[in-house]
Amino acid sequence: MAVNKKTGAMKSPVKMGKMIVKGLVVRYSHLLKPDLQYGSGHSVTVEVNKELAKLQKELIAQTGIKLINGLKDDEGTKLASFKNKIHSNEGVERFPKIFDTEGQYTNDCPFGGDVVNVVIKPKVWDMNGTQSISCYLEQVQWVKKNSGDAVTFEVINDKADEVSFANDNLEDDKLPF
Repeated sequence: MAVNKKTGAMKSPVKMGKMIVKGLVVRYSHLLKPDLQYGSGHSVTVEVNKELAKLQKELIAQTGIKLINGLKDDEGTKLASFKNKIHSNEGVERFPKIFDTEGQYTNDCPFGGDVVNVVIKPKVWDMNGTQSISCYLEQVQWVKKNSGDAVTFEVINDKADEVSFANDNLEDDKLPF
C-alpha cells in the first residue's frame, strides 16, 4: 500500500506526473460550461480504449490501490470521467486548455463522438480510511471531429418535384375563381 493506515503517512511516496492518453472517443463533455448541477466543474467523459485500460492497470500496480474514481459501465461500454474544478471555482466558464491538432488554442469544443487526446494527472486520496485514485483533467487536444456528422439535411436536386406558377398559357375562363 502507498499509505500506512495506522499513521496516515506515505510508506513509499508514489510520484505520478501528468500522463497523455490518446485516441479517446468522447461520450459527453462539460468543457464549454461547467456542470453546475452536480458541482463537478469542467469534465469530459470518454469511452475506455486499450491505452487507457493499460494505464489504469499500471496505476493499480504502482499504487496497490484498486479503486479508481470516475469509472462506470454504460450498457457494456466502459466509461471514464476526468474532471477539473480549479477553473470553474475561479469563475472561468469555458475550460481554457483545449488545443487543436497543431497544438494551438482553439475556441471549438469536442462533443459526443469526437476523438480527443487528454492530459491527466492522477492523485491518490485517503478519505476516511478508504484509498482511491482520482485522475484530474489538465488538457484536451481535439484530434477528429465526428459530432457534426450525425444529422444532416438532405439536399434536393430533383427539379421534377418543383412547382412553378410561371405558366403563361393559362386561359382566364378555365380558372375556378
